[in-house]
Amino acid sequence: MRPFFSLALASVATAHFTLDWPVSRGFNEDTMPTFPCGGFNTPVSNRTVIALDAHSIPVDITFHHTQTAVSYLLALGNDPGSSFNITLGPTLAATGLGEFCLPDISLSSLNLTDGQNATLQVITDGDSGGGLFACADITFSSSVAKNSPSKCANNTGVTATALSGADGARTANFSNPDGSPRSASPSSSTSSGSSSTSATASAASSTHTGAAVTLETAGWGVLGSAFVACLALL
Repeated sequence: MRPFFSLALASVATAHFTLDWPVSRGFNEDTMPTFPCGGFNTPVSNRTVIALDAHSIPVDITFHHTQTAVSYLLALGNDPGSSFNITLGPTLAATGLGEFCLPDISLSSLNLTDGQNATLQVITDGDSGGGLFACADITFSSSVAKNSPSKCANNTGVTATALSGADGARTANFSNPDGSPRSASPSSSTSSGSSSTSATASAASSTHTGAAVTLETAGWGVLGSAFVACLALL
């Protein structure tokens, strides 16, 4: 029993991050570098219901590295494939281990409708270049009054800063853990996520494997004012 328990602890200790809420499609540490959803590229039927009238979404993740760049993107539709073309705020530079929850990532600039399906994508920087990916399938509904993860709090010592300029616009798979640019682009075998090159509220050009998409920004402004306000509530 003791060797098995030790192996279990080792597996948890080496995990990169987990997407805890909305409920992730799945988790496999070995396939996390696989764009767009860490090896789980098919939408699930048990979607998390998000309150349409809240005009925001809480996202709860757990860090297993002491320094992490993290980005949040959204794709609309029943099965968006790799078209994660809406950026939900600038990339963050986070420090600390454990739970990190953003309670109200703004969706106010998006024209969402009752019953609309979407997929959330969370990206962090990878150990050996490229990124780590996790996705959650969601449905926006007017039938629920508020979003209700089981909890939304930060672990002691976990902090995050919204990056500005090109660092904020560049997604985490093209960033170092502190948010600075990687010296080389991620390898195509491990990551083909999106990256923009300017931190403006206008659309920016981005390339996925085999397709070009337009990145939109969901109401976070030049320096992510709404997103920073969200961080201040934690």
